[in-house]
Amino acid sequence: MPYKRVYMFYRSLVFVFILAFASCIDNKDYTLDSLTLTPTVALPVAFGNISILDLVTGKDSAYLKVYSDGLLYFSYAQTLASQDIRNLFAVPSNTTVTGFDLPPGTLPASSSDVQFMSINKVIDLNLSPEQLSEMLLKAGSLDYNIRVSLPTVPPNNLPFEVNITLTDVTDKTTNTPLSFTASSGVGSKSLQNYIISMDKNKFNIKLDLVLKKRTSPVFISPGTKVNIQLAFNSLAFTYIKGFFGDQTVTLPAQTIDLTVFSSSLNKAKISLAQPSVTLSVRNDNGVPSEVIFTKLEARKPGATLPLQISPSSPVALAFPTVLGKSATTSLSVTNAPAVINFSPNQLYYSGNARINKGLIAGNDFLADTSKLNVTLAAEVPLYGQASGISLTETLKLDLGSVSQSSVTSASLNVKTVNEMPLDAYIQFYLMDENKNILDSLFTSNQTYLVKASTVTASGELQKPGSTDLKLDLPQDRITKLFSSGYLMVKARLNTSKDSNGVSLNVKFKSGYKLKLNVGLLAKLKITTK
Repeated sequence: MPYKRVYMFYRSLVFVFILAFASCIDNKDYTLDSLTLTPTVALPVAFGNISILDLVTGKDSAYLKVYSDGLLYFSYAQTLASQDIRNLFAVPSNTTVTGFDLPPGTLPASSSDVQFMSINKVIDLNLSPEQLSEMLLKAGSLDYNIRVSLPTVPPNNLPFEVNITLTDVTDKTTNTPLSFTASSGVGSKSLQNYIISMDKNKFNIKLDLVLKKRTSPVFISPGTKVNIQLAFNSLAFTYIKGFFGDQTVTLPAQTIDLTVFSSSLNKAKISLAQPSVTLSVRNDNGVPSEVIFTKLEARKPGATLPLQISPSSPVALAFPTVLGKSATTSLSVTNAPAVINFSPNQLYYSGNARINKGLIAGNDFLADTSKLNVTLAAEVPLYGQASGISLTETLKLDLGSVSQSSVTSASLNVKTVNEMPLDAYIQFYLMDENKNILDSLFTSNQTYLVKASTVTASGELQKPGSTDLKLDLPQDRITKLFSSGYLMVKARLNTSKDSNGVSLNVKFKSGYKLKLNVGLLAKLKITTK
């Protein structure tokens, strides 16, 4: 478990020597050559209450949460919002050329407009394998170019216009077909907010050639034609419906970083009792789909461990039956304890999505905002066992103006009442200015500074652990202390054990406290003349 901030209570353990001495001697009645005093000064070094929340490193604290019963847990989740299925469907630009072949001869004068000829044209969007039945456009245009070929008569001698009616293209609000009139030349009509109704990508347009009223006859030469070019450009849909075909798309890979195993629990041996790893897929696409995971694994430097999921890959996804809705498919990682106790730095997946597997027809739909959201999540409750958690920190020493010669002996008093199921073995190493280790401060039997609480069979707090220690510092350690420039602090942390020394599954709850009181006893020798 992460306990780096325990160090903060020991930074001053052997390095703060405060001389508080006041001498009030009246020399009026006495004459002394010298006076030697040997007081013992008790100095508070560290005291207060800390909880497991204080011991978690800053990097991990962002992921630390609390269950309703007070049990702490790390929560990691990453969601990939992928529109890759949506990106299968780009509507290409489409150009159609048609026209009216005019019969040669002389047209008499006319006092009114006359519908002269009509054409019904089928437009094919030429999509494959999609077979669309409906599309609401959020952008796009119908661009047209109309011209007349008259071998012997100037074009302006044929007064005409073309009525263009897109019978299968209707306004989404009024449901009226798009219809407009154009004469010779070029132009454009917006298709925004129009619905195109189709039969397997095909829809109809009606073109009517109208000869305008005229006061004199018009001669039509043989080979005269009204040429019409229609271009559907930059079509972008709000939604599409139909059958989308049997298609496969690659999903971007996703990684979730489990920071606790690269920082607070780095190199620790752990066994957590109730971890969970889950996958969920939220599908906005109204189409039968499945996800094939090509890789799904836990990773740490030099090793990987496959995640076993239920249901197994390929996974058939639930899908909505109404446009604008979503459906969610939940997957469990059946080997979650093994995955978390593997102490991975990352969870990783990559895969493909396939739609309409083996189907040749269907009623599919999707919107331009439709996504396939794959969420990978892990919960790591602080319930279990841990040993060999090692923490190291190097500190600069500054003893100020304290004189080594004035200190004849020193000892450290440590008193703790610990509700947390955690032992702490702590050693200080004295280092020179080049950070070479000179010596350790404590003997091997002096490092057990914090005693863990005892717990019940279910891992709950049973009785706080307590310590009341006096640790003498040998004179040679005091001498080396004054010649040191740095201090290296190393801590080794283990969870509670039973009376036979067997590790137990323990719980770390937000309310557990460690009450700590550390004091320094320094015996001084002070001589005055």
